[in-house]
Amino acid sequence: MKAIEFQAIAHDGVLDIPAEHRRRLDGKTVRVVLVDAESQDAGGNETLFARLRRVRIQGPTDLSTNHDAYSVGEQDA
Repeated sequence: MKAIEFQAIAHDGVLDIPAEHRRRLDGKTVRVVLVDAESQDAGGNETLFARLRRVRIQGPTDLSTNHDAYSVGEQDA
């Protein structure tokens, strides 16, 4: 699968394909994935580490103590 990425402004339910891609895509069935570029750019100044600090996980309370037992799948861990 070859992917083409571009930004477009939606108007009345229509997205214009840029001229450089029109001939190649004309008549082909394509898959379209829409991502709101404005919401993506909102956290653009945030670093990777800042985003990772917000990640929350759920696990057993003794995971840090018994992590070896959990990783090998011991039943009584």
